[in-house]
Amino acid sequence: MARARSNFRFSQCILFITLGMILGVGAIWPGFLTEKGRKCFLKIIQDSTDGNVTIGTLFSISPNYLIKIHNEKNKYNKILLIGDFCFRKF
Repeated sequence: MARARSNFRFSQCILFITLGMILGVGAIWPGFLTEKGRKCFLKIIQDSTDGNVTIGTLFSISPNYLIKIHNEKNKYNKILLIGDFCFRKF
């Protein structure tokens, strides 16, 4: 009986954590669930992984975000800025 209660408690915690993450990301980046926003994000990430960014990608990002992304030292923050641009725009 105690084992079943422990498994239920664990499942309940995982459910709440997952639900919280989904609602949190949805609140911060509302365009995360749209196909257009995901395509924008993946296109920019895929294009910039090899180090050569095409002119089309550069023109798709606003100059303010380009400056912020270029000046950022942390790679994680760069990805957050790209996500911010794509998921809030659409």
